[in-house]
Amino acid sequence: MKIRNFIYIIVFLVYAFLRVFTTIPAINAPRDLADTDIYVRISTQPILSDEFLYVDRPFVFPLLLQIANQEFRHTVIFQLGLTILAWGVLAWSISTFFKNNLLRLFSFVIILALSLVRHLAGWDFVLMTESLSLSIFALFIVSGIWLLRGWKIYKVIICLILAFLFAFTRDTNAYLLLMFGGLILISIFIRWLNKKFLIFVFGFFIIYFFSNLNADLSQRWIFPLTNVIGKRILPRPDVLPTFEACGMPITPELLSAAGLYANENNRQLSVDPALEGFRVWLAEDGKSCYMKWLILNPISTAQDALKELDAMIYFEWVGGYFSRRYQDILPSRVERVLYPVYFLPYLLVGLTLIAFYSIFKQSWRENPLWIIAIMLCLTIFPHLYITWHGDDMAPERHALSVGMQLSLTMWLFVFLLIEKIHNKYLGVLNNKL
Repeated sequence: MKIRNFIYIIVFLVYAFLRVFTTIPAINAPRDLADTDIYVRISTQPILSDEFLYVDRPFVFPLLLQIANQEFRHTVIFQLGLTILAWGVLAWSISTFFKNNLLRLFSFVIILALSLVRHLAGWDFVLMTESLSLSIFALFIVSGIWLLRGWKIYKVIICLILAFLFAFTRDTNAYLLLMFGGLILISIFIRWLNKKFLIFVFGFFIIYFFSNLNADLSQRWIFPLTNVIGKRILPRPDVLPTFEACGMPITPELLSAAGLYANENNRQLSVDPALEGFRVWLAEDGKSCYMKWLILNPISTAQDALKELDAMIYFEWVGGYFSRRYQDILPSRVERVLYPVYFLPYLLVGLTLIAFYSIFKQSWRENPLWIIAIMLCLTIFPHLYITWHGDDMAPERHALSVGMQLSLTMWLFVFLLIEKIHNKYLGVLNNKL
C-alpha cells in the first residue's frame, strides 16, 4: 500500500513539475485579450455594488482579479495552481474506483496527461474565464465522485458551492447544471437514486434561476444575441418571416447589417439611430422569440450544432489566444489520442450508445463511477447545442468545456470497459478452474 501511494505521489510531482517549469516563460508573460479590460474594470468596483454584480460579465473571474489586486502575474499563478490541484484530485478520485492496480495507475496517468493538452493547458496564462471555468468544472466533478463514496452533509455543501462558482464563471455553465438537475430528477423518479438527491435538483435549479436572473438584470445576453441575429438570422430569407411575425421590424437598414457582429461597422447594430426599433424589440421580445424559434425547429437547429462539432472542438487557431511564450507540453500526436478532434459526431454517437447500454444493464451496480460517466455523456450534445446557439462570436472558445467533457467521458468509458472486460475474463477463468 505504501509503495503504491509513493508511486502516485511521484507521478503527481513529475506532473506538477512539468506544469510549472515548462511554463515559467508564459507565467511571466500572461496574455490579456479584448475582454480582459472589462473584467479588470469590474474588479475595481466594491464587491456588493451593482457595478460588480449586475454588469456585462459574471462575477467570479473579476473577484479573482480583485483578490490578486489586478496583478496579472499573480492571477495566472493562481490559475495554474488551481488547475494542478483540480486535475490531480480528479485523477486520484477516478483511480480509486478501480480495484486492479494497473488500471488504477493507468487511469491516474491518463487523466493527468489529458490536462496537459494545449486546448486545456494553454488557458492558464490567459486573463479570461476559461482556465477558472475548466478547473472549477473538474472540482465539481470530483465533488460528485466523492458523493458516490458516501453521503455526507459537508460533501453536499461543497458540491453546491462549486456548482454556484461554476455557474457564475460562465453563463452557459448554469445551463449544464440545469441539465444535471434534470437527469438527477429523472433518476429519482424511476427510483435509481434516493430521494435525498432532490437537494441537488433544487440546488441546481435555484442556482440556474439566479444566474439567469443576474444575466437578465444586467442584460449581458443582448450582445451575444445581437451577434446571432446579425450573423445567422438576417442573412437567411427563409427564417426572416418567422421573426417578423414575432415583431422584429424588418427594415432596409436592418437588412443592410446582415452578416455583422454587434461591434462591427462602427457598432451599427448597437448604436445606429435607424435601428432603434430593432433594439427595443430585441430587449423586450428578442430572447423569447429566438428561444421559440429554436424550440419549434429542433431537427434543423440540432443539425446545425452537430455539423459544427468537429470545428468547434478542433479549434485550429486556439494558440492565437495564448501567451506568446507558451509552449506545448505534449507532442501533437499524443494530444490527438488524449483529446480527440476528428470524426467527433461518430464518437459522440458511440459514447451515447455505450451510455444507454450501461443504463439498460444498470452498470453502476458494478462500479458507481458509471453514474458520473453517464451523466457527463448524456449532457454533451445539449451542452454543445446551448453553446453553439448562444453566440456566434468565438463559439470554439465557448465550447472548451464541451471538449473537456467529451474527452473525459471517452476516457471514463475506456477505463470502465477495461474493468468490465477484465472482470468478465476473470469470471470465465475462475469457472474453468
